[in-house]
Amino acid sequence: MSGRSAGWLSAAGACALAALGLPWAPLLPGSASPARVFVVLAVGLVAFGLRTGRDRLLSLAVPVGLTGVLVGVLVGGPGPTPGRVALVVAVGCLVAALRADRRPVLPRRRTGVPAALS
Repeated sequence: MSGRSAGWLSAAGACALAALGLPWAPLLPGSASPARVFVVLAVGLVAFGLRTGRDRLLSLAVPVGLTGVLVGVLVGGPGPTPGRVALVVAVGCLVAALRADRRPVLPRRRTGVPAALS
């Protein structure tokens, strides 16, 4: 991991942690819980992907984070709340980190014969 991508990744982590603590829906208390599950899942994918060196897990965290934003909108209604904005910024920073390291931004389909069958 390069220094440039590490900086973007640190910013993504800080924004994701902020998204967990910020309000997601001004009128519906408790509506943020489903969206926060996706935030934690995306952070876990990034952490596990970095630890194991699997780029596919890093790329999978992007759609998972965006799904968290979508769930937040569906459950809490439209509107830019601080939690959603922080998560969108976190996903943007993750994309910038992946691009800085020339890694795929979205998971790609596997091609070829699996190793167990060859």
